[in-house]
Amino acid sequence: MFIPVRRNFSAGGPIYHSSIIFLAINAYFWYKLVMSVLERRTWAKIDLDIFKNNLKHIRDFTNAELLIPIKADAYGHGSCELARVAEEFGVEYLGVAGIEEAIELREYGIKIPIVILSPVFDFDIEDIIYYNVIPTVSDIDFAKNLNDYLNKMSKSINIFIEVDTGMGRTGFLYDVAYGKIETIKNQFTNLRIKSIFSHFSTAEDEEDDFALTQINQFKELKRKLIQSGLTDAKFHISNSAGMVRFNDPEMAIVRPGILAYGLYTSENMKKYIDVQPIMSVYSRISRIANLNKGDSVSYGRRILDRNLKVATINIGYGDGFPHCLSDKGYVAIKGKKSKIIGNVCMDLTMVDISGIDNIRVGDIVTIINGEITADDLAKQCNTINYEIITRIGERVSRIYYENGKPIKVRTIASRKIHNKL
Repeated sequence: MFIPVRRNFSAGGPIYHSSIIFLAINAYFWYKLVMSVLERRTWAKIDLDIFKNNLKHIRDFTNAELLIPIKADAYGHGSCELARVAEEFGVEYLGVAGIEEAIELREYGIKIPIVILSPVFDFDIEDIIYYNVIPTVSDIDFAKNLNDYLNKMSKSINIFIEVDTGMGRTGFLYDVAYGKIETIKNQFTNLRIKSIFSHFSTAEDEEDDFALTQINQFKELKRKLIQSGLTDAKFHISNSAGMVRFNDPEMAIVRPGILAYGLYTSENMKKYIDVQPIMSVYSRISRIANLNKGDSVSYGRRILDRNLKVATINIGYGDGFPHCLSDKGYVAIKGKKSKIIGNVCMDLTMVDISGIDNIRVGDIVTIINGEITADDLAKQCNTINYEIITRIGERVSRIYYENGKPIKVRTIASRKIHNKL
């Protein structure tokens, strides 16, 4: 829609309408038109300004370098666009889980160091070198094969080495880590040890001393490695909770994942640092029906015990809306909570809208924002907020905002973010 600016250009004639006013009106209707195209079935709004503000609060909190985990599609927020903002902000590293995620970022144009934080395999070696990615080494055989391959090419690369101080997941076991690292340092000269790291298992639990045990072990290993001549490597152990609880000046890097996206690992973390969620999720009503007592709803036939006004909304577990919310979760419509009725389906969910006036097909439904948070959904499903946000599905469009305006959109039509506006 375009509203023309009318002017009288006769000799000495005044401008009858302010061009500024009409340009503002044009911008308003253009914005509404664009949003009517973007906000279709189900969508997520990603606020990049809040993301930057979260990064600033993290930067202000610690003197360590920042390694921002961008894995799992940036915890469901969109890896490429969030990586771009992080790079422009000046973070030192991005963290991914596998070579495929690293390749996507490189193909998108991300230049800063990318670290694969999970174990990698021999068949990843060629891509690791081609795309200039830092692998995590936690297996001597892999280290040897990587070194041999590099030796044939007369090349060398940076590596991270992981040490298992009690997570019981990946990394060289603590008891043998010193010897393994010494072997890599002395025998595999094409591998430059950029960093040694470990990972907390209970950092968010303030009553548990196990995190302190992990810190002490890791610092002892650090001391021994420095004495053996490994003076250039950067040591780090802190995830989000570890960073805010310990903020240890001996650690050169921190890895604040969930904090960067505005969520906390536990309620007690909120007293340390202020961050805000950057994602909100919305859907639409696609049907409204007056159902009677005895009627059934959804798979499994949830039998109604009273007359209800029921709305069908266009979101389901295929979009990442958890099935465990069946018959107990809520959405928000016109500022009021609406209870889920029956089982959440793959593509659709039914909710009780009895008592909410002036509802029509096409009205917006709030799935996640300030009214209903990812933490709320996680509690109802007996899970963690990480799972809620990372499961937001590919077909949920992501609309990215800066300065209060939509600037980019990513839809299921393409994994790549397109400039639409």
